[in-house]
Amino acid sequence: MRVLIALFMLILLGACTSSNKSYSPEAQLSEREQKEILYTTVRYLGHLPKKGTHENKFNADFDEYYSKLALDFTLEAYHKKNGYEYFLVSRIAPSFKVKKVATGVKMKRDANGEVTYYEEVFRTWKFEVPEMLEKGLMLFDKMVQEQDLSPYYNANSGEEEFIEFPDGKIQYDTVQRRWIVKEPSEVLTQK
Repeated sequence: MRVLIALFMLILLGACTSSNKSYSPEAQLSEREQKEILYTTVRYLGHLPKKGTHENKFNADFDEYYSKLALDFTLEAYHKKNGYEYFLVSRIAPSFKVKKVATGVKMKRDANGEVTYYEEVFRTWKFEVPEMLEKGLMLFDKMVQEQDLSPYYNANSGEEEFIEFPDGKIQYDTVQRRWIVKEPSEVLTQK
């Protein structure tokens, strides 16, 4: 029986490893293309600079700030499907131990490289790097396959943490291209 369990675990590990390799950014994008994705999206992913607002964050005055901020992000996974680009990025999160949060993004760009659609599908809790990669890549695969991520939302995942946002109060607004707090009346009517 133990041999069967061990064999099953090896097959499962091999399947996970091979699927993760297919999402390797290095296998699909040049280093320049990887940096371009981070720089193109850092104004959505990153914190606002001092005196920055969502209305002025694209001003040239903030180019240097965002160029430096993009270096804080790591492109962990990438996949292109049906005209969309899917990617998983991580960044170090404040903690006593080294921990990272990961964000799963679905994006579309036009022929000039301008972003025409952008959605942060999920943001994980902060985890130590091995756990962030394991959970982040699993969620990323489900996102690419367009599977329901709601079982991994905080309200549904039991004792184990996966996705911090969206949750019952915070959701991603694809028009404003940022996380927003739902109005209290919206939260009450959805329960």
